[in-house]
Amino acid sequence: MFCIKCGNQLNEGSAFCTNCGTPTGTAPQAPQNPQAQQAPQGGTSVNVTYDSSSQQVIPYVPPVIENGNIIIPVHRRYRIFCPDCGHVTDSIKKDNSAGYPCPVCGKAYAYAGQLLLYRIPSFYPLHTIHKTMVMIDGREYGELVDRDPVRVMMVPGTHTVTIGGYGIHRPQQYQITVTPEYNTFAFKFQLIYTGPFTYPGKGTSNEFKPCAPEEIPNI
Repeated sequence: MFCIKCGNQLNEGSAFCTNCGTPTGTAPQAPQNPQAQQAPQGGTSVNVTYDSSSQQVIPYVPPVIENGNIIIPVHRRYRIFCPDCGHVTDSIKKDNSAGYPCPVCGKAYAYAGQLLLYRIPSFYPLHTIHKTMVMIDGREYGELVDRDPVRVMMVPGTHTVTIGGYGIHRPQQYQITVTPEYNTFAFKFQLIYTGPFTYPGKGTSNEFKPCAPEEIPNI
């Protein structure tokens, strides 16, 4: 059976969805979001992407805070920088614990907050293939590509978030402070088309601004 709200696969007879908490009712329902994201197997990095051409939309579910640690829903994506092996990776939340293991070295850490990023689609073909780097406190946290949502797990404290474009567009920065009261930060990024001669040229206009977590699809 499946959750009638988020499409999460449930055990027969479940009273509530383990992912979003929606009551299941007495009869199994057909899933609205039939493609459940499976947890990765083995010790290699994974990069899970969503089919942007489909109608599937995974609704945002607020995280649970337990002893100052943030716990995101099972089967949701997250990105971490492992302080032990230095690997940046996307992975999938496997359980309801506060731990987020590195798939390369296997060590797990808890985090106090989350940074949600989304790159708004562009109709301009060269913008679509252009990749944008995410940097936090001067350290590279992987790329942000067209239509791809990213959730970065964050430790407590003040951090500088920089979105840059390999010299194509000027980097933009925001400062965020992760506390027990403020644990979720969401931003949208967009390359703005201003004419046929702006790429690669002297730089492409862009916009990096905060938004509500609910505005970021499939996170």
